[in-house]
Amino acid sequence: MSNIFKRRKLNIAALLLVFIILVLGMPLKVSARGLIDLSVPGDLSLTYRCEEYEGSTQAVAISGADISIYKVADISANGEFTLVDTYSNINNFPVTDLNKIKSQDTWKEISSSIGGYIYQNGVAPTATLTTDDNGLVHFTGIELGLYFVGNVTRQVGDCIYSFSSFLISVPGLDENDEWVNPVYNVVGLVKCSRTYLPHEVTYELLKTWDDAGYESYRPTSITVIIYCDGSMFSEVTLGVDNNWRYTWNYEEGHEWTFAEVINSSLPYTNSLTSSGNTYRLTNSYKPTTPDTPDTPDTPGTPEEPGLPSLPEVLGAIRDLPEVLGARRLPQTGQLWWPIPILVIVGAILIVKGIRKSKENA
Repeated sequence: MSNIFKRRKLNIAALLLVFIILVLGMPLKVSARGLIDLSVPGDLSLTYRCEEYEGSTQAVAISGADISIYKVADISANGEFTLVDTYSNINNFPVTDLNKIKSQDTWKEISSSIGGYIYQNGVAPTATLTTDDNGLVHFTGIELGLYFVGNVTRQVGDCIYSFSSFLISVPGLDENDEWVNPVYNVVGLVKCSRTYLPHEVTYELLKTWDDAGYESYRPTSITVIIYCDGSMFSEVTLGVDNNWRYTWNYEEGHEWTFAEVINSSLPYTNSLTSSGNTYRLTNSYKPTTPDTPDTPDTPGTPEEPGLPSLPEVLGAIRDLPEVLGARRLPQTGQLWWPIPILVIVGAILIVKGIRKSKENA
């Protein structure tokens, strides 16, 4: 009875393994984005509307506003971005490959860097159109790719409405994580930033350094050009003498952009963060030498190849909710490598079971 029981256990194990192999071998439904049809021109619609203050539900359309878009990157059939020549050599750019971006904060830093570069160098827009009576602007026949959309600040009555600049992909992604073209993006509703005139607030610009161990390479000062709604506002010097700090007073409800000029050949990159009316420019110095190699990616969280994530808020307007949202990249295949191994192991167990049966027959 003992031998019969052992043979049954072995046969049951073999059958279970065969069943597992069959299940793993069955075709699985895999969610994957299709390829982009590069022959179809891009189509982008944006709507600029404002919600009145004091509890009113009436929407105010921002008509007669000039909206400029700037093509930043080309897009391939499988959704990979490549910076166009105009932006491929921006000094202090926070990333080198748009397709490896996973952080929404990084998208914001890129948008800020590109905006500062555009305003500093007078880059011509790819296209400029004026919003109609409904606050709508419709770009047709544009090239596919990633676009920077300039900010809009308009005064209506005693209110100033400020729509921040942002990045948007054409084509975009729908709720099913599929590429769509035309792209219709309601820029959103914003509230009046103030209810009376004039109202000035204090702004602060801080310069910080992320260069531990290399402080001796740090310049004694840098120049920062400050832009208000895309127009040059001031050129200031930050350095040891003013404790790397600058403050100014101006009315609220505007977008501030910064372009840094640093007299150094060292590989600094910069990033911009803000909290309230305080802006912080951080310069990082991360040398790459045989003695100080690049820090590898954290184990266990490898980069997903190919497709980049898109900016989470494609119409970033202060506290605007998510519009077309970034979605994680789908798994475009399944793991087949364990199946041959399981097949071999299963075959071995079955053969052993047959031999054992013959020996005990």
